[in-house]
Amino acid sequence: MNASKQQGLRQLDRSLLVACLVFLGLTIVYPTLRLVISAMANWNWQTITQGAGFEAVRNTLFICFASVAGAGLVGTGLAFLVTRFAFPGRRSLAGLAYLPFALPPLVGTLSFYYLIGTDGFVPRIMHQLIGTDTFAIQGPAAILIIHTYSFYVFFYAMVSAALETMDASQIEAARTLGASPARAFWKVTFPALKPALVGASLLTFMSSGASFSAPLFFGNDFPILSVEIYEARNQFHQAEALTLTVVLAVISLLGVLIFRARQRPAGVVGKGTPRAIKSTSGRFFSGVLAWAFVAVILTPHFVIAWLSLVDHHAWHTEIFPATFSLKNYAAILGDPAYLTPIRNSLWMGFVAALATLVIGLPTAYLAARNRPGGRWVNLMVMIPWALPGTVVAMNLITAFNDDWLSLYNTVWILPLAYFVRNVPLLARMAAAAIAPFDASLIEAAQTLGASRAYCFRHIILPLLAPALVAATVLVFASSLGEFVASILLYTPANLPIAIQINMEWRGSGVGSAFAYSVFLMFLVTATFLFARRFSSRII
Repeated sequence: MNASKQQGLRQLDRSLLVACLVFLGLTIVYPTLRLVISAMANWNWQTITQGAGFEAVRNTLFICFASVAGAGLVGTGLAFLVTRFAFPGRRSLAGLAYLPFALPPLVGTLSFYYLIGTDGFVPRIMHQLIGTDTFAIQGPAAILIIHTYSFYVFFYAMVSAALETMDASQIEAARTLGASPARAFWKVTFPALKPALVGASLLTFMSSGASFSAPLFFGNDFPILSVEIYEARNQFHQAEALTLTVVLAVISLLGVLIFRARQRPAGVVGKGTPRAIKSTSGRFFSGVLAWAFVAVILTPHFVIAWLSLVDHHAWHTEIFPATFSLKNYAAILGDPAYLTPIRNSLWMGFVAALATLVIGLPTAYLAARNRPGGRWVNLMVMIPWALPGTVVAMNLITAFNDDWLSLYNTVWILPLAYFVRNVPLLARMAAAAIAPFDASLIEAAQTLGASRAYCFRHIILPLLAPALVAATVLVFASSLGEFVASILLYTPANLPIAIQINMEWRGSGVGSAFAYSVFLMFLVTATFLFARRFSSRII
């Protein structure tokens, strides 16, 4: 590379570094520091040493660790079943196992409320059968069920990927040499799976601490930090809200310290091959088990779609509703005002996704290519990864409620919150695509006479676009169903669909809430399908 090109590259790196430092410093570092300073100045020890605050700290820690255990057992077991054995329904189960990702947190919680809650189908059925009302599930049990359903996908996805690169003959060789099944697992399989298990545990721990919908609906007598922060903020108890916010952030950082991957797979990389189940009874049992799990996965989606067709004013004491119509959808589609929350979520999600791409891509480039200042921008962009949505919202409230930069109570505060929450995701995914990129391909093409535009169109874009499209779509989809930060930051002018669902359900529009939920599920699912098709065409 000649001197002029090197000088131009250094100038580009400096420009990107300054832009990233300024923007990330203003939107992430400054709000975080402002919150910590304000919390220290208004610290209230009584909030966390007694009463509901103390219980919330204890309960949050319990839920985080219990969710890791529950999701880990289900997700890891399912990964072993799908990757290690061939049975009827295996392909369907492997694909449908990702469906909880397409179920926004509020919609999933609402579905479980009508499945296992006080007025849910399971308690109604048991009351009809045995005349008891004790089968409604509330408190920590309900929260753990919802967390297990929502977060087992972390373990399933990461452990499946690790198992697919592990040659099963390694285990067979250990068994041939006299190792017991338990010893073969701990000496061969577990070391290879440990990074995946640790990574999934970290994601589950942090997601459980940030969970808001499930504790809000089911934790009436079981206080959780995220809900306590929301209630303290609504009651204008600023010192309590700030103190609890810092404690929740510390718990998330505790998860980062506990679930750190300290070792890599121990040299067992190969190509895993599912082993066919030969016995007729084994194939039958595994097939029944697989389709039973599929039914469980699909049940929350089915309940939401079913209840969106119910006339809730005519459903009283019956176990199952008997009157159905399309009036819930007609009420939304017939009044332009009802479509406003959908439009708000779409434009705010688009703005957040675009901003995340614009800032996350150069951040990933500086970090992945080890450019000057790359470590600093990588550290800055990863701060929100360790902060729950409630903490992010409180950061923004504290920082942007000043006269010099007043964004609080404006329509722009929510897209900013979506950006802050999701920029680590895009930066990580983009860095994974940029790190192995071979710049010599561009140099060779330019040597052969290719223009910069040609290199971008035929070399850079095909290699990076699939990862960038997938990451941007994940940001957009996450923004569509975001609830925990939205409930603290929304205004009437930018009311998102998740808040509208909550307001309709808690008011008199239960049917409209389910119709909105179906629209939200459709938007999220369509977004994922579009990304998959678009990425495959680029490749």
